[in-house]
Amino acid sequence: MIKVRNMKAPKVQIFLVGAKTSLSPAGMVLFLTFFAYGALVASSNLPIELGLGLTIFVFAIPGQVVLVDEIARGSSLITAGLLTTFTSIRLLPLTVSLLPVIREENTPKWLEISIAHFIAVTVWVQSMVNLPPLPKDQRALHCLGFCIGLLLFTSCGTIIGFYAAHFLPSNIAAATLMITPIYFFLSLIETAKRETERLAFLLGITLAIPLTIWSPNWALIGSGLIGGSVAYFCVKRSQRDQRDPKGQKDRKGKLNDK
Repeated sequence: MIKVRNMKAPKVQIFLVGAKTSLSPAGMVLFLTFFAYGALVASSNLPIELGLGLTIFVFAIPGQVVLVDEIARGSSLITAGLLTTFTSIRLLPLTVSLLPVIREENTPKWLEISIAHFIAVTVWVQSMVNLPPLPKDQRALHCLGFCIGLLLFTSCGTIIGFYAAHFLPSNIAAATLMITPIYFFLSLIETAKRETERLAFLLGITLAIPLTIWSPNWALIGSGLIGGSVAYFCVKRSQRDQRDPKGQKDRKGKLNDK
């Protein structure tokens, strides 16, 4: 991670340092993913202006793919908007948990709103790793610089993918869409520090296989919901027992008496 050494560094310098952090595997992964998205826009016979506009104003590949697919099918704007909204609701917890990390008393609202627009899995994961070591008055501008850097990567990927679609086999372009979920998965494992997070991953992976066989459409939601909930309650119970070992012994004694 690139840090600003001067505690009272100019705001432009903080922003540019944040933008430089996008020159990373995260930026390259998003470039390749939006390259595939640009090819999807071209294969759907939609204009590049629409594809680029969605990249700028939606900035979340699942929502963009859903929206492009619905528009290509001729669905109404209401249907397409609702489906895109449902795919974006998952980002609300990420936004709620990240904004307190970057917020301070003097942080302007326009800056918070601008950052909130860009918060998706990549921004959240990288920010949770890179921002805490920084002084709090530098975090917001640093994060905005990082977001703008990623926006440049994704916009270039969209444009190049759109015009390269005529020269690449469709299966190669589609395969690059899988790079992002693989990167998300590995990044989340790397940043999992608490017992709850590690246990949730283990349970989610374990449950994903049987749930996929039973109901492929609900496997992802089910494994995440069940694995996360079980991990949360198990860790909370363990922490409560550690804080109250005497009460735990009393409960065991009562069970033995019975």
